Amino acid sequence: MEYIDLTQTISHQMPVFPGEKTPSIIRDLLPEATGYVTHRLESNMHTGTHIDAPFHAKADTLTIDSYPIGKFAGKATVVDVRGLSTIKMREEWKPLFSQHKIVLFCTGYSKMWKTESYYYDYPEFDDEIAEALVLSEVSIAGFDSPSPDKSPFGFHNIFLRKSRFLVENLTNLEQLIGKENCIFTAFPLKIEAEASLIRAVAMVEK
Repeated sequence: MEYIDLTQTISHQMPVFPGEKTPSIIRDLLPEATGYVTHRLESNMHTGTHIDAPFHAKADTLTIDSYPIGKFAGKATVVDVRGLSTIKMREEWKPLFSQHKIVLFCTGYSKMWKTESYYYDYPEFDDEIAEALVLSEVSIAGFDSPSPDKSPFGFHNIFLRKSRFLVENLTNLEQLIGKENCIFTAFPLKIEAEASLIRAVAMVEK
């Protein structure tokens, strides 16, 4: 089994989505004689690679720790949409959606991570794609970009309902294109919040 890390690294004062506070990772000042080192993290739950629950779109009031852990792992497929700035629904995607619990969209945009334009020029997904995912009972949609949409966030509002989740700021999805029997995991912290930082990982057969 091969494990592929799909997670962006969180670093001190890294760029974040406009309007959010940058994270702080601070090493605690301890006496020199102390036999250990500790750090503190202050972060928005949408920093770096993370997962949104319906509560994020005000479609529910359940915090993300309330869902069964099995919701956050399953058979996944990767849809290659690299090179497109606007992504429209394609008929050939419907069988893929219906056969997988998790659908990940590879835009190739993760190469822009930590650049000034990353949170402004990302590709946008048509709301029809969100509707097709819902009809196919896909429970997690993931993206190697900050978001599938921009204000007024139609994709979020359509998809984030009834125990469905969005994963954003993934990376390395190119390594999964064409892979079969891919298992994707996006386990959130057990935290009373509308979203969570995650360590996203794919497991594929060698």
